[in-house]
Amino acid sequence: MDNTRLRYLLSQYSNKIITIEEQSELSDFLNAADNHTQLELLIEEAWIQSGDSAEEVFPQLKPAPTLVPLKPVRWHRWAAAAVLLIVAGGAWVLSTRGPKTSKSTPALTKDEQKDIAPGGNKAMLTLANGHEIALDSNLNGTLTQPGNVNLHASPGLLKYDPTQVSPNSGVAYNVLKTPKGGQYRLELPDGSRVWLNAASSLKFPTAFVGKERRVELSGEAYFEVVKNVSQPFFVTVNKADIAVLGTSFNVMAYADEAAMKTTLLEGAVKVSKADAFNVLKPGEQSTLEPNGSMHVIEKADVDLAVAWKNGLTSFKSADIKTIMRQVERWYDVEVVYSGDVPARSFTGDIPRDANLSELLRLLEISKIHFKMDNHRLIVMP
Repeated sequence: MDNTRLRYLLSQYSNKIITIEEQSELSDFLNAADNHTQLELLIEEAWIQSGDSAEEVFPQLKPAPTLVPLKPVRWHRWAAAAVLLIVAGGAWVLSTRGPKTSKSTPALTKDEQKDIAPGGNKAMLTLANGHEIALDSNLNGTLTQPGNVNLHASPGLLKYDPTQVSPNSGVAYNVLKTPKGGQYRLELPDGSRVWLNAASSLKFPTAFVGKERRVELSGEAYFEVVKNVSQPFFVTVNKADIAVLGTSFNVMAYADEAAMKTTLLEGAVKVSKADAFNVLKPGEQSTLEPNGSMHVIEKADVDLAVAWKNGLTSFKSADIKTIMRQVERWYDVEVVYSGDVPARSFTGDIPRDANLSELLRLLEISKIHFKMDNHRLIVMP
């Protein structure tokens, strides 16, 4: 395939107007290891032309008459696609995982790279009596905790059985906590489901009694709440409340991020703190800043908000420090900066099961460099 045709297909893909036939042609090209060198040369060419706009590097050509929505592509059963847009350079960078024929310099030198594996299914469950249970992908079976509450553990999932609890009886509270490099799923006693991202925790009761269902979140989680009008669901996070009847939404509230973000996929939620509140409709996102200021983004990037839950590390117009915060949480490394790192922005994604070196290799196209020192990742110009 010549470079003009490849540029055209990448442009169609990036603008979500690629046809089924064009997507098949691009997929066939990317699945062939012999084509990796051509692709990397095109990446270098795009970087050299970094003074041009994205439209000049990848010209917009007239699309074919039959268009289809862009679908997630998995090029190979072992090769997951990663597309990175270097906004500052105006270049689409597309790399595949799998055999490489390129002689380009790796993100980490041979002496430096004991490659860092991605995170996985692991968490710690703390019971009301203080007993701790380590959860991982190998745990499978029924666990019984005080109060005759049964928990069923399977790889990556902890499920609570519904129990009949008298309103007058005491309800125990458990805490599910993921470390850096960990994630876990939880099915609550009412059947609501929670996906807990890395470096996060959820405090919840072993049974929901009374007039409301309430949990406490730190970090990030995606919720699918079972509707129960007579017993509304509340998430308490960063001294704010999210009121829910039955819906799907994502909450990102890490302490090192600039704002707490609540993104609604289905249903309705009310985000409130003190006297301020936002009622969200599907597709909207509420941002809550530390000073209490609240805003609503009406057309939020929902896919970006839940990318982590769907197995992707994703960025949109993100600077290197924003990306590195995700790297710290998912790869469990300490990130430090040496020198003046270029102020560039990135948009794109890479599978969460990729090793750290694969992500760094993509970022190095923008002339940002990395060095590993034990478990410290040093970011350099």
